[in-house]
Amino acid sequence: MSQTEFFIAELDKALVAKAGVLVKEEIPELKAQCRTFQSAFTGIFKVFLEKGLIQEDQYDYEQKISDLKAPPADPFAESEMFIQMNLRLQEYSGQLDFLNNFFFMSPETLNLRGIKNMLSLIDYFHWNELSANSAHLMTRNLSLYLEKIKQTGDTLALNIMLNSINVLKDLQKSIKALLKKIAQYSRQNYKLQCRMNVLSNMVLDPARISKDLSGTLQAIKFEFPVKWEGAPYFKDLVEEILQEDYSPRSESLQESVLRSLEVKEKIVKKKKIDKSADMKKDLLQITRDLAKVYIPLETIIIRLDDNSHILDENLKTLTQKLSRWFQRVMRNKNEIFYEINTNVGGKGKSREKLNFTSYLNWIRMKANFYKNLNNTSSTSYLRAAESELPQLEDFLEKNQQELKKIINRLAALERFFKEEADTDIKSKMKGFKAELQQMKMIVGRVIAGLKEYQVQLEEMEQLRALGIDPDA
Repeated sequence: MSQTEFFIAELDKALVAKAGVLVKEEIPELKAQCRTFQSAFTGIFKVFLEKGLIQEDQYDYEQKISDLKAPPADPFAESEMFIQMNLRLQEYSGQLDFLNNFFFMSPETLNLRGIKNMLSLIDYFHWNELSANSAHLMTRNLSLYLEKIKQTGDTLALNIMLNSINVLKDLQKSIKALLKKIAQYSRQNYKLQCRMNVLSNMVLDPARISKDLSGTLQAIKFEFPVKWEGAPYFKDLVEEILQEDYSPRSESLQESVLRSLEVKEKIVKKKKIDKSADMKKDLLQITRDLAKVYIPLETIIIRLDDNSHILDENLKTLTQKLSRWFQRVMRNKNEIFYEINTNVGGKGKSREKLNFTSYLNWIRMKANFYKNLNNTSSTSYLRAAESELPQLEDFLEKNQQELKKIINRLAALERFFKEEADTDIKSKMKGFKAELQQMKMIVGRVIAGLKEYQVQLEEMEQLRALGIDPDA
């Protein structure tokens, strides 16, 4: 196998690998950017329609498009400006629609001709030099339309225009950069096909090429319609082939071509997963869920206080009134005591004499604690965040158990006020069953989260017992 034959085989392999990368990376990115490019231009196009600067398409250009190409950009008389700009903007909009909805982007269709056509479309307006002084005809004419929008004083329309122009300006640059990357592949693929379809059937003498390069190029061009029908002849690329395959520097030039197409394998280092950090995040999320209990708790405190005042002001018997007088005046204690039934559902006998005043103050303190805990910049939350996993688990376990007791006692108080209230004041008593249910749901989430955490902990311990690193 000759050096050139070996190079052609290696070039073919390199191009196949490069095409794979284009399909996975550059082409999807190109598609996404072209779609955004069309959306941005459509914003401008709609403003022009609304302001009557262009008319609705009467000829249905998009139905006639069969190939990707930019609209005409040749000069026209000033008297024809409205008609020509109307036609060209309509056609441009249709071409962008064709690009995104009908043109199949692939390494094959994005050949040198396809790239040239796409580039002429994307570069039809120079968005970075949109002014009346632009040397570019279509850009200069479009800037006059922008001025007309400014003169309307419609700030919304103007903002849409300016935002769209900024997007188009950035996308024009990035799309051209992507096309340049794809063109690198397309140039080398064209040269490979030229070698295989045209040059392989010709006898070329290095000495003659050196002496009569133009004559050799002309002879190759003559073979194109016969050996590679329909393919365009690119003189500069054919000349590169001759340099790479027949010049004294051919070996180094071929190596350079292969290097330019080299696909560097991305080595993805497997990150060691710190499961303890993830578990800490989970427990902190449970802590934030727990803190939300202050919301129903604050409502319950207000209603308990109101109910107590209503009941205190409407004592039913002389014995009750004397008891209150004795407690507050003789003992000099402004405290209220209630005897409540703490059995779940209020059934059975489990009476408790509760210092309501003291208990309500304690509940207020708990509500304030949870409210502070809900603030991620508070001392309470930061202390929890700095805790080790066992301490945080213990904190959550103790709080959910305490809350279950609080819910039980608050439910007893809710029943007590309804039962103790006389018929004439019963309607004034405010219940809080919905809030208690909300508290139960919060506690339920905390319990479920802790169980899930404990299962994970057990699994990790089992893996360690088998000599397996759970963080690997």
